Amino acid sequence: MKLGSIVTSLSFSSFLAFNVSAVELVNLNDFPGWFKEAMGRDTKVTNTSPIEIADFQVNSSVLGQATLQDASDGTWYYTIDIGTDSPVECYAFNEFDGPANSLYSIVEYSLSGVETLNEKTLSGQFNYAIDVGVVDATPYLSLDTLYTLGEGDEKVSGLLKGLSAETDNSLQVCIHNEMGYQDAFVAVFKSFVRAFTEAQPSPEFYKSTYQVLINDIPMGFTREKYIEDNEGDVEIEVGTAFMIPVDETSIARSDSVAFSWSSPDGSLINASEYSIENSTMASSFEINYVEDAWQVKGELQGKPVEIELAHKDWLLSNYGSYLESVNILNSDSNSGSFYMWTADADPTAAIEVVITEMADNPNGNIKIDMGPMVMTMLSDKKGVISKGIMQQGGLKMDMVLMHFEGNPTL
Repeated sequence: MKLGSIVTSLSFSSFLAFNVSAVELVNLNDFPGWFKEAMGRDTKVTNTSPIEIADFQVNSSVLGQATLQDASDGTWYYTIDIGTDSPVECYAFNEFDGPANSLYSIVEYSLSGVETLNEKTLSGQFNYAIDVGVVDATPYLSLDTLYTLGEGDEKVSGLLKGLSAETDNSLQVCIHNEMGYQDAFVAVFKSFVRAFTEAQPSPEFYKSTYQVLINDIPMGFTREKYIEDNEGDVEIEVGTAFMIPVDETSIARSDSVAFSWSSPDGSLINASEYSIENSTMASSFEINYVEDAWQVKGELQGKPVEIELAHKDWLLSNYGSYLESVNILNSDSNSGSFYMWTADADPTAAIEVVITEMADNPNGNIKIDMGPMVMTMLSDKKGVISKGIMQQGGLKMDMVLMHFEGNPTL
């Protein structure tokens, strides 16, 4: 388990500055009847059309009538006719910031296009709804933006729906500039994502995806993949993405990716991590064991960091945290103390992590202590965690398993 993603979600959620109590951030009942009627429209898309992108080994079909409008500079742009006034627009990128930052950028770009199309200036923009889901094994983010153009009697309103997902070597973003048709839009988006995933190999012995809720609102996800190499070492990839409403009009975005290698016994070999916040590289680090010491190099907020950890002993990897949890749940030992490195918490130090088995707790059977943070998790005997919960001050964070394949230990 990537314990650093817990730190990321809680620290980033400090941007949360207004009360949200549902996936929809704006109360639909506050709008006139015509608006509610338009939002209730939907359709079922049954026709399909082919798409082919050799760079991603994509040769499949998607719902609706897809037309390639542009393919240049590592970007493929399609319009997909689903029988509504506005088509669904879908992008595929081979270079990107991440599901959160890239989705927000495309939404902002699309709003500028709406201004040009209507020959009116954007006069209002509001976060209407956010959500997190999964397309089979691939997590996605959803952001719907309510906007107004013009002023006075010339004012018009609209809704821009957006979805994003990251597959193995590419990012998919779809938008739909029309009120209603939510189910149809999601169905088309899922078919677009599946066109990229159906031909992808699955070498992982374990992969999982968790929805992260903050104060009961889905605001992000964490995903992890574990692959065994020919020598028995374990390659680990963990990605997180968060979209946090700052107020009614602003969204804070964070995408992070961590790569690491673990020995079969669960000890860390090396690791690297980077994080992009609000379209800017926030941090980038790597750690290696050189000359009997852990050496950390990287950047934090654009400033170079190079340090030798005071901790000289072995470090527990993410894979190792699963091994230790399984051992505790299946033995007479009910706790263990270890040291881990996670740049999200503190790139300059090893952090003590205590894993304890719990009894008679409906929220979980494993407690994770990381300094001031304590998380309760529910795990089966094989180490698959179905949920986790942590509270700190006025913030509550829940992790809910959306999808998993395999077992986290070999």
